Amino acid sequence: MSLVGVVLAGGAARRFGSDKALAIWRGRTLIDHSATALRPFVDRIVVAGRDGGPLGMEGVADWPRTGLGPLGGLCGALRLAVAEGHRGVLSIPCDMPLVPEEVIAELAAGHGAFYLDQAPVLGFWPAALADALTTFLEQSDDRSIVAWARSVGARLLRGVSAIPNINRPGDLDALDR
Repeated sequence: MSLVGVVLAGGAARRFGSDKALAIWRGRTLIDHSATALRPFVDRIVVAGRDGGPLGMEGVADWPRTGLGPLGGLCGALRLAVAEGHRGVLSIPCDMPLVPEEVIAELAAGHGAFYLDQAPVLGFWPAALADALTTFLEQSDDRSIVAWARSVGARLLRGVSAIPNINRPGDLDALDR
């Protein structure tokens, strides 16, 4: 069975000062780096948290409504996976352009929910969790991926070296040092 890849790209980027998903690093946008990292492991890539059209990507609507942060985008992607018969969803944030291929491969091979301890938005989520996430979002005010992941028994992927996350413009410069 196949996988859907979702690039979570709806954050306000207050610390960055502009739309960091569209920030350029090594000639490409950060969102493109994330999509490229997923491509070998998924059959379809969507972007959550924004209109994907201007990026040349298909967007997926947050579910059950907007304003729920990364969990809303993940829920929309899980519902898409269910509707199309995919095994699950690989999620990646738009601001981690250096995720090692072997980390994504390990997540993609998972048979249960897994997420990275240092970056919980990077994970594998079985399509069967779509209803559980919808219920969590409807019944809880907690928007933490970790809180939801724990509630469904997701496991941590440990032992991964630190992966840089882009929060400020200077973080991009630091990637090349």
